[in-house]
Amino acid sequence: MKYFKFLLMLLLAANTVQAAKTLAVLELVLASEEIDMSISEIRHLTDELRNQAMQTLPSSNYTVLTRDNILSLIPKDPKEAERLSQSSAVEIGRVMNAEYVSQGNIGRFGELFTISIELYETKNGKLLGSIVMESSDVMGLLSVIREQSSGLFEKIKSEPEFSELKNVQNVQNVQSGEVAAKKSNASFFVAVGLDVLGAVALGYGVYQHINSNKLYDDYKKMPQGYSDIEYDKALKKANDAQKLRNIGYSVGSALLATGIVVHIWF
Repeated sequence: MKYFKFLLMLLLAANTVQAAKTLAVLELVLASEEIDMSISEIRHLTDELRNQAMQTLPSSNYTVLTRDNILSLIPKDPKEAERLSQSSAVEIGRVMNAEYVSQGNIGRFGELFTISIELYETKNGKLLGSIVMESSDVMGLLSVIREQSSGLFEKIKSEPEFSELKNVQNVQNVQSGEVAAKKSNASFFVAVGLDVLGAVALGYGVYQHINSNKLYDDYKKMPQGYSDIEYDKALKKANDAQKLRNIGYSVGSALLATGIVVHIWF
């Protein structure tokens, strides 16, 4: 029974290690060409929005794409890039493999500048929240972004995770499975084998988690002067490591869960 409880604790701990989710903060756009605002001002406001997202979301669990990240993910084919520019924010987020995406528009209401920002979950297109802010000038917009946007990004952290529901189910399995104390030798060794393989897969996932974060950091720190191919290769390595991490976590959790089922029912 002690061995069984140890395996359960290991599975619960593994499920709490979440794959880093990605947020794409798209460039703010002008609702009308008549609005008097320079490209540099728009970019600065967008950069501040991304900065607020990074300050709000823990870097260990979330990755906020930079402008360079986003540009590198835009299709090279002009027709595909044009088609993507006409797509919704959710579709753009999906193309970038981002779990979350935000888009914002700058407009005018009387003498005031207005800025509206929406935050979506890309998997199902769910609108997580939106804010509308206003100011008499660009500096005022910068201030309201700093004051109010963090509350919008907080909504991401409040999203329920599948693993949390799974952990509740695992606890229920412990309560109902304690009556099955007698197990055959064959099923015991099968379960142990699954446990070992699961632990190895989880260890591999943790390794790739650390590796992907390092590769992303290396990619962000790449100096100017490299070719697009070199930038793409560096980003591909980071993305590949992230995929291997997800595979390790998924396979490891599945093997451990199967081993626990064998312990309980056989």
